[in-house]
Amino acid sequence: MRRFLNVIGVFFALTGGMPAQGGEEPVVRADFGFASRQVFRGLVRAGPSAQGGAEFAARGFRAGVWGSLPFDSGETGELDFSAAYAWPATDRLTLEASANFYDFPTAQGGATRQSQAVGLTATWASMAGFTPSLFLQRDFRLEATTVQAAVASGVALPKFGAFLELNLFAGWTEGSNWRPDGPGPRRRDGYGYFGGEARVPYRIGPHSTVVAGLHFTDTAGRSIANGPMSLRQGSSIWATLGVSLDF
Repeated sequence: MRRFLNVIGVFFALTGGMPAQGGEEPVVRADFGFASRQVFRGLVRAGPSAQGGAEFAARGFRAGVWGSLPFDSGETGELDFSAAYAWPATDRLTLEASANFYDFPTAQGGATRQSQAVGLTATWASMAGFTPSLFLQRDFRLEATTVQAAVASGVALPKFGAFLELNLFAGWTEGSNWRPDGPGPRRRDGYGYFGGEARVPYRIGPHSTVVAGLHFTDTAGRSIANGPMSLRQGSSIWATLGVSLDF
């Protein structure tokens, strides 16, 4: 936690001199839902899980907490804290700097219990209906660097009064200490992951939205012995259903 606080201090020092975004009303959002699997960068961390979080956003800044609680008590739960600041670098490019603290309070054996990371996301304005982005993150505890490219698009569903949100992504992550809390030598490995998702948010009230999603992901080149831990290998398909409240 001390390292994460240091990361947050550096984060705010770096973003303190950046141009603030005006004209935005503060927003508080809370999310509650269910996921048939908890998957992170192609790796299955848990089976069916209850998930939820809260986020505050104002003038380009946002801060929040998110958690995942598996229904199986033998699987690892997760609690993530985040802070970020976004600003327009050009008329068509937005940058967002972020800091994350990942906590796994129910980790067992040699599974990772905590890690801290900083990241930078570049998002370009929509081109022919597609919004591309590039994400770079450095995890200090795992000594891992991740690069991910994504493209998002939306399809109107006028019959239902909603939008279909589509997102495709592919990334590569390389780490030198994937299991810092495990016994034995340091685990070094790199692997690629790719996938896509379709989400349908449906507004049911002035402050509430139901969100249903279908997700797919797979990995390539990961070492079972040296890579990050996961419950299973191969491709994964899972569904999510939740409610988002905004104020």
